[in-house]
Amino acid sequence: MKDQSIEFRAGAGQPVPIVMPHSTQPSTSNSRIELYTQEAMVNWLGPVQLGRTGLQTAVATTIGAFADPREVLAMLNPRDSNPPIQVAADGDVWIDYLADTGDGWDSTYSMALCVSQDVKLPELTLPRGDVLLLGGDQVYPTPARSGYRTRFLDPFRAAFPAPVPKVRPAQQEQSVPQPGAPWIVATPGNHDWYDGLRGFSQLFCEQKPIGGWETRQRTSYYVLQLANGWWIWGLDLQLESLIDRQQKQYFEEMRTRLQPGDRVILCTPEPSWVDEAERLAREDKALSSIETQTPRFRSLREIEQLLGDHLAVVLAGDSHHYARYQPKAGSQAPQRITCGGGGAFLHGTHQLPDPPEPINVGGTRQRYELAGVYPDKKTSEQLRNRAWRLPTHNLPFCGMLAILYLLFDWMIQSASKIPHPARGNRSLMEVLSDFEVSIPNIREVWRQLFLVLAHSPSSVMFAVTIVLGCAVLSAAGVKRTRKLAYGVGTVHGLLHLGLAIGLLWLMGRVNIHYLQFEVENLLQVLLFLVGTLLLGGSLGGLLFGSWMVMGNTLWGLHREVVFSSQRIADHKCFLRMHFKGDQLTIYPLKLEKVCRRWSVATGVAKLAKVQRTWRLRATPESTGPRFVPATGELELRLIEPPIEIRRARTTP
Repeated sequence: MKDQSIEFRAGAGQPVPIVMPHSTQPSTSNSRIELYTQEAMVNWLGPVQLGRTGLQTAVATTIGAFADPREVLAMLNPRDSNPPIQVAADGDVWIDYLADTGDGWDSTYSMALCVSQDVKLPELTLPRGDVLLLGGDQVYPTPARSGYRTRFLDPFRAAFPAPVPKVRPAQQEQSVPQPGAPWIVATPGNHDWYDGLRGFSQLFCEQKPIGGWETRQRTSYYVLQLANGWWIWGLDLQLESLIDRQQKQYFEEMRTRLQPGDRVILCTPEPSWVDEAERLAREDKALSSIETQTPRFRSLREIEQLLGDHLAVVLAGDSHHYARYQPKAGSQAPQRITCGGGGAFLHGTHQLPDPPEPINVGGTRQRYELAGVYPDKKTSEQLRNRAWRLPTHNLPFCGMLAILYLLFDWMIQSASKIPHPARGNRSLMEVLSDFEVSIPNIREVWRQLFLVLAHSPSSVMFAVTIVLGCAVLSAAGVKRTRKLAYGVGTVHGLLHLGLAIGLLWLMGRVNIHYLQFEVENLLQVLLFLVGTLLLGGSLGGLLFGSWMVMGNTLWGLHREVVFSSQRIADHKCFLRMHFKGDQLTIYPLKLEKVCRRWSVATGVAKLAKVQRTWRLRATPESTGPRFVPATGELELRLIEPPIEIRRARTTP
């Protein structure tokens, strides 16, 4: 069978299908067994994951404040042995920028396919990048427990695999030399720091190949030197600490190598300029101070001041969307681009500041306007509004809510077994069974509940925990109107308590009043358990999802969770940049729909599949990706017209 090349077609017009490769049948005895695990997207609202995320964040932040592994890397790689990485001296270089990978297989592998191949637009072809820049958060939720292997390495090695040698090497792990192989260079994000940067350093800083890509950096920060006066600087700004001394000294030395007219593209872990603009918008201008800036923006500001007029573009991930802020006419400032669509769940764009407050860098007030965004704000709001359907896509979280309702009802019903004259020495469920389920009776139901709570400290503590949990969740990430956020969250928690007592009321009315069961009857208890779990999970999920939508719409709350709870895999993006002579052209590309059904590529033998893990056999003739879309199509398009930047000036 004749070989075919992979063609990714994209453009502003109609989508064009991709023709996937067909390799010849194996003709050699040497082969390689490959394992690939197709992980599902992280369930950020999963009960276990909620606890892990909070614990890992706290531990990583605390330990990082006392033990900084960047200092160890700096000692092992002195500045004299860590020179700029020289890239393609002919002056015509293609470089990709991809950030926030390593969540679910479908989205991450789809994007890995995109950056591993040429892109064909209607009017021109964009060759595969000579260098792939990873902008941070290469793995979710944490590098621990083989996180890098299954969520990052597997999709990237499957999309662009290393060749199988025709002759079996003496050592199994020995790589096959690849003349002209592309490079991969990475910036660590906050999730890469959750193991103290250990996994990141082993993966990217030891010159080991990643599939068909080669690694070149020696530390978590780097400098790439291109021809014609172009440079790329990658920063490591850790979690909540300022830039370390060794890294700052490294970039100060790199600054001395810049010539007049040289331009620098700066890669930073997060778009901290957005946080800074929002801080300026909410704080009293008379009290504004550098002391209230976030550590990451303060560190970024130091590097930007160091670069001065050499700075041309600032790139960042962390926010899982595309947003380009360009300087307003007459303002001297770099382009600022967020492009975090490498595979993680989608973040909204409808709350991005437009225009943002001017920020101060080096004594200059930089004024910006939002020039390009993906998905657009209307689409972002529509996606946000789908969060009310929480029970349809997050059963574990809804199950947790149902169990909380059941435990609360169990506690107050048990406490009500203590005789009380106000209830006629009956239990709460028996008393509630006498009331019709109607609005006028709600007041009496709450009165009966308070009578029980007054004699049950454990029930009170449980109720307070639920209310405080909702209040803290509502205020998470909120830096403005925190009192309002806590108040809104408190009301949310009270509604969940109301739903729990409402379920007890409904079950008592049905089981005791209509079905005439005794409260201690085993069948009644079974019906109560089943009914509370089913109704509690469904109604609780609807309440939680609807409240998130309302809180975000009215007060701007739940920015993160209203999207992370949905785990939206679509609306991915990356940048393909072309450096030629004095001009840099940035092509922002989007993939609106990721592939969700995969087939093993021709020429690769499927040996077994156990749950989500595939076992394949590859031979020297097995070229191209290991999995192909079952439909044979992926659709790439331009987000906005190409952005052109010259060494002398910036063209919006």
